[in-house]
Amino acid sequence: MSALKKTNLNSVVQLRTTVDENLATSLAALGYTQSFSLIDTKLVLGYSTVLIAVGLYFADKKFGFNAIFNQTVAAIVIYSILNVALWYLTSTAAYKDVKYIGHDNKGNQIKVATWTTGYEPLYHVKISTTTGTKKKVNTLESTFEFTKLFDGIGYYKEEQLTKLFETELEKIGKKSI
Repeated sequence: MSALKKTNLNSVVQLRTTVDENLATSLAALGYTQSFSLIDTKLVLGYSTVLIAVGLYFADKKFGFNAIFNQTVAAIVIYSILNVALWYLTSTAAYKDVKYIGHDNKGNQIKVATWTTGYEPLYHVKISTTTGTKKKVNTLESTFEFTKLFDGIGYYKEEQLTKLFETELEKIGKKSI
């Protein structure tokens, strides 16, 4: 369906977004199923902080600040802890720019982080695979030109991304031997 949507070839952000949105489709073609645990965790943490803020607002309106001072301090501490956890999941090296986490039917895990730098039409990809019972982690960083993933008019070529990932996963497999 996304192949029917035309992308602005002059916008690096739109190019990256289009490819990021189609990662799951390409990796599904290679036998991976997406795991939403990281996304769900971020959502729960984010919504929890909003609920704390809303609860404090209404409690302050109903009871007054002095009456709920101790509860406010406790809520601020919990709010801070949740925000630190959310920051950790979005900013630290282990999770920064992670757009896809999935697994195959053998229990191997794949984590894909993607980014662009400035206005360069380059798609940077870091693929990490975790294989075996000993949880051996293999990592490979690559860079693709967006011209390989889009035609001259701006239509996304899904099969090209699938082939690129297949090639990169083969490199990781050879590297782990």
